[in-house]
Amino acid sequence: MTNLDIVLEERDISAADWADEFWDWTCTVYANGDVQTQCLAMQNRFNCNVNFLLLAIWLGQRNYLIPKTGWVLLIKRTEKLRAGVRKLRQKRRQLKLKDREKYEELLDLELKGENLVQAKALETLLECNPSILEEVTVEPNLISYVQATRSGDEVESAAKELGALVQKLSD
Repeated sequence: MTNLDIVLEERDISAADWADEFWDWTCTVYANGDVQTQCLAMQNRFNCNVNFLLLAIWLGQRNYLIPKTGWVLLIKRTEKLRAGVRKLRQKRRQLKLKDREKYEELLDLELKGENLVQAKALETLLECNPSILEEVTVEPNLISYVQATRSGDEVESAAKELGALVQKLSD
């Protein structure tokens, strides 16, 4: 059993319920315009995944540290799902001003795809055996995630800003 398996067992929560908890948290946090703007800027500029940025923060708030190798595994195992979501997003954006009904349908499918990415990521995490942080801090996870993306040093600064913003909202 990994550390996360033990925690889930102690909390009497299934991995699916844990994924639902993360999804609900993500929807709440992402509804903040500043968080959304920063996440999308990092996605567009540095090729970061919004789900993984938020996952890094969420896990840090729960005292879990995912090493760079864990993030590399998450990125690899979710690639096909993320590619499908990117295609849906691209098609949805093309339809934005042309067909509002089809746009809304694709948005719904895209959100379902994002939910699947999150569920697969959390399932993968159960195999990573993360470390337990001594204090609640989001920065180490964000840094290890962006290092796994090989986006360069500039992304670390943006990640720290995002982490501070979400932490401020959570306090």
